[in-house]
Amino acid sequence: MGVAPGITADDVVFVSNTVLYLALAFFVLNRIVCPRFAPSFMRKEPFLLAFELTCFVPLAYCAFVGTYGWLYDLEDGYDTAWARLHTPIPMSSRKMILVNCGFQIWDFFVSFGHGELSKVEMLLHHSLAAGLAIAGLHMGFGQYYGLFFMGVTETSSLPLVWVDLGKYYPELSKRLPTMDLLAKVLFALMFIVVRDVLFIKHSIQLWKDSFEVLGAGTAKFPAVTYGFLVTNLFFNVLQIAWTKLLIDGVLDVLRGGGAKDDKAKGE
Repeated sequence: MGVAPGITADDVVFVSNTVLYLALAFFVLNRIVCPRFAPSFMRKEPFLLAFELTCFVPLAYCAFVGTYGWLYDLEDGYDTAWARLHTPIPMSSRKMILVNCGFQIWDFFVSFGHGELSKVEMLLHHSLAAGLAIAGLHMGFGQYYGLFFMGVTETSSLPLVWVDLGKYYPELSKRLPTMDLLAKVLFALMFIVVRDVLFIKHSIQLWKDSFEVLGAGTAKFPAVTYGFLVTNLFFNVLQIAWTKLLIDGVLDVLRGGGAKDDKAKGE
């Protein structure tokens, strides 16, 4: 069954430790491992390599735990609009949201270290995702949807790690063209399925559920409900913008121009 709402001291420690472990891993990779052991064409600028390697672990964890929880932990108790909005999720899935929260906080701050990462929309994405995670866990609101939006969607981010490495280090794409093409195809397919079709599908369900409980007067947190809808609208616009970039990149490849500048980043 779900865990009672509220951010506990243990939760704060858990998120803080997640941020600390990611920071330490990034520091070791950026200052020690990558400058010494990375391929020569990556050693001059190891920051982005260290960043992507650090990202992969929490993204893989959230993708696996989130997808497993979405498929197997939500069978009962979430069959009404009120339940989907107000029923807490099981502990394992709750920890996944805490991990994602810590990851977003770390990602927000480390992104200021490189111009490729510090785009305004990405900084806003990280801060809003972390804020929604904290609010949802503290109030016991929207955790059902948080499991999908912060867990299942990260499956498309895994091949993106390799795609981004190829973008940051073009020599990598030249040396491993088959792997580069495979990662791009896999990312494109997963992005369209997960972050376009399923993302919009569950966003529509979120809006329907929200207006149902608001209309019935049974919403526990009306203002928070409206706030979640506004942020969901932002994230959908972001997905659409990233999809346009993705399609432009695919068309460019088909024209023989190579991947232009694939910035369709879903972390």
